[in-house]
Amino acid sequence: MYARVTRIRFPPSMRTEVASVAQGLVSVLTTQQGYEGLNVLTDAVAGEGLIISYWETEADAEASEADSSYIGQMSMMSSFLSERLTPQTYEATVHV
Repeated sequence: MYARVTRIRFPPSMRTEVASVAQGLVSVLTTQQGYEGLNVLTDAVAGEGLIISYWETEADAEASEADSSYIGQMSMMSSFLSERLTPQTYEATVHV
């Protein structure tokens, strides 16, 4: 299993918008090959968080970002983020 991790930074006042766009990712990702789950972790006070999607293979994880619906959702999120999105793929060596 592989995890695609994207760190996000946002104005604390935009927490609701972040949650809304992240929820929209669920419908986009569930249709993609190898998708195995999604976690969105936020600290609203600090204005930061992580988007973690889980994939069967590394290729599935990286291919997920080419989907036009995914690009659209992440573009919406980018409009109110403080930093550029730079996802990284990790092998999930322990997952319970």
